[in-house]
Amino acid sequence: MEGFTQANLFELSRGAIHVTYSTTSFIGGPILSYRDNQLSRSFRGEEISVQATDLGQLVTVTLETIPDLRTVKFTLILPVVTVMPQSVGTRVKVPGITTTAPTSIAGPLPGPQQLYSSINLRGTAQFIVP
Repeated sequence: MEGFTQANLFELSRGAIHVTYSTTSFIGGPILSYRDNQLSRSFRGEEISVQATDLGQLVTVTLETIPDLRTVKFTLILPVVTVMPQSVGTRVKVPGITTTAPTSIAGPLPGPQQLYSSINLRGTAQFIVP
């Protein structure tokens, strides 16, 4: 499809959660900002894990690490979105998953080693020139 390109900027929200993810930036790598009622964090480069899967790209950041208590990660599942360059964007709805892993210096505790919470985020996907 001539004239179309792959989206590189996602602006997503639902309730108190606001996420902006850009696959490229003026600093060269990806950037992601996450905000909710308790946290406001920005990530860039190697702080962002991106994995290609059959589900789509899994974009993961570590929101919180509290030794001997828990590690909290947030993952977006992003599809490939084809858009017109310089357009206002295409509406998207994507899942965001918060994974909480309990930690203990005594080793794994009995029970699930990951607890999940998911939310459907809505927003836009668009292409911007870095």
